[in-house]
Amino acid sequence: MIRVFTLAAIAASATAAFASEKMTVNVPFNFQTHGKAFPAGKYQVEFDSLENALRLFNKTDASKSFMWVASPAEYSPKMPRLALKFDSEADGTHALRTIRLATWETPVLDKGEKLVAQPEVSITGGR
Repeated sequence: MIRVFTLAAIAASATAAFASEKMTVNVPFNFQTHGKAFPAGKYQVEFDSLENALRLFNKTDASKSFMWVASPAEYSPKMPRLALKFDSEADGTHALRTIRLATWETPVLDKGEKLVAQPEVSITGGR
């Protein structure tokens, strides 16, 4: 009987561990997505397997958050676990293009027409 309870506790812990993955990254500039402005700073990115969604939120101001449906993405151990890509807009601001956390990625988020022909800005890493 004790073994059954022990195995049940281990299974519950394993399920909780797979339900959410999170990493933190420092974004050194202000940016926007879907008409919402985000300040430079530390952001946490979480994947919620129950919702199949990626959530981005500012570590000092939780009201600065957004959630997107995520889909499977290509990932190899040589790639950074977390990658945020931004596009530079004509007015010098940055628009969040995509977020990839390990094997999950958002669709293209900034489908605006104001983009200048510049390379995208990528931020990778985290804890």
